[in-house]
Amino acid sequence: MPLFSASALADWLGRAFAGLGVEPASSLGAAKVLVRTNARGIDTHGVSRALVYAQKLRSGELNPRPQVRYEERHGVIHCHADGGLGQSVGMDAIDRAVARAGQSGFVPMVLHEVGHLAALGMFALRAAEQGMAAFVTQTTPPIMALAGSKGAAIGNNPLAFAAPVPGGPPLVFDMAASGVARGNVLAAKREGRPIPEGWAIDEEGRPTTDADAALRGAMLPMAGHKGIGLAMMVEFLAGSLSGAKPPATAGAKPGSAPSRVGAFLFVVNPGLVTERAGFDAHVAGWMATYKKASGEQGRYPGERAAQLERKRMAEGIPLNASVIAELKQVGELASVPFDLAAT
Repeated sequence: MPLFSASALADWLGRAFAGLGVEPASSLGAAKVLVRTNARGIDTHGVSRALVYAQKLRSGELNPRPQVRYEERHGVIHCHADGGLGQSVGMDAIDRAVARAGQSGFVPMVLHEVGHLAALGMFALRAAEQGMAAFVTQTTPPIMALAGSKGAAIGNNPLAFAAPVPGGPPLVFDMAASGVARGNVLAAKREGRPIPEGWAIDEEGRPTTDADAALRGAMLPMAGHKGIGLAMMVEFLAGSLSGAKPPATAGAKPGSAPSRVGAFLFVVNPGLVTERAGFDAHVAGWMATYKKASGEQGRYPGERAAQLERKRMAEGIPLNASVIAELKQVGELASVPFDLAAT
């Protein structure tokens, strides 16, 4: 698989988003988030999402020049995203929450009408790298079925958490309420391969290994009713609190991503909630116990991604032929040809 320089890829994608009308600083910021997502091994939620975003920017589903505004009510920050690109608005939002957490122990924020954030762990990681803990959620259209039913009943509403680990990279936990993220099905469709049974059902409620049929049908929840419970929790936090409009359709379009939806996050400053040295000692203690019990190969969430990020940032980002073809389409839409040479 060909490798591409992370910095060159981010620079090109930033110019492409700018060519679609996004303000240059915001376009480069969004591009860097997506490329770093690939660097950390989350290829399903990185630059492979660029074509969908480009199409939405062209159609007006996403606003290339949003008038983002913030207000605070009753101790809660509200980010009115105006349909802006999720990667740029989301990073600005988490940075503002981190800055506020410097004076406050706990900072909740509701995001209104924000674009698809993709890998939520990237935003939580941003806070953890600054010594904070963070929780991030976002709603999706209904794309997940209840056990025993055949229709999409609720979103697979993802959530992520990250926190600093003394002497190591941040812990980062990122998951959807479905057994796997829908991006894995999109990747299977893109590459023309089947999906494992148990991931999804078709339109008739039958188990399927066909990615196209799965995208027309519904994802299945992780751990049965527990996955449904997590999805409902996120719907309350990111949907109901943001005043998000109930979706007009029974699910997302195959190959698409949500636009102008709700999100919720909070940032915790351990040094203001408790005594920082004690917090760090406790984290180090239980982490040592965990790793000892896990054996020599034991890792905590986020550790392998950090190792892979160092490798890919140095050696290059692998992109398969189908993703390269999609990036060429992005280039055509933006009038910024994808002309990067593999390293």
